[in-house]
Amino acid sequence: MKPVGKKSKSITIAASAVLDGHTFKVVAVSAKAYKGCSKLQKVTIGKNITSIGKNAFAGCKKLKKITIKSTKLKSSSIGKNAFKGTAKKLTVKVPKKQYKVYKKFLKKKGNGMLKVIK
Repeated sequence: MKPVGKKSKSITIAASAVLDGHTFKVVAVSAKAYKGCSKLQKVTIGKNITSIGKNAFAGCKKLKKITIKSTKLKSSSIGKNAFKGTAKKLTVKVPKKQYKVYKKFLKKKGNGMLKVIK
């Protein structure tokens, strides 16, 4: 997935996309996909996402809230510095059944001040 524009304030990474009449699952956020989107404040990550590339949201200084709907993420599937340079009080909302697991590894991938909620 790529950003529609660098000036977007809110984005939703869908669970699926349609291309030439065919529906495909969206399973990854590529490396540097939203890097430097300085106006970005809110991100919703779809239920089919299994990986987030390195530096995917790096430098999104105003990014304050991320909602993760996917239950398929693993520590190894989130790239280095994926959330580096985001807002100091970044809040990540995760599915209740994945709270303990996600909290443990998302803090390591965050900006030091990242807060995980369910």
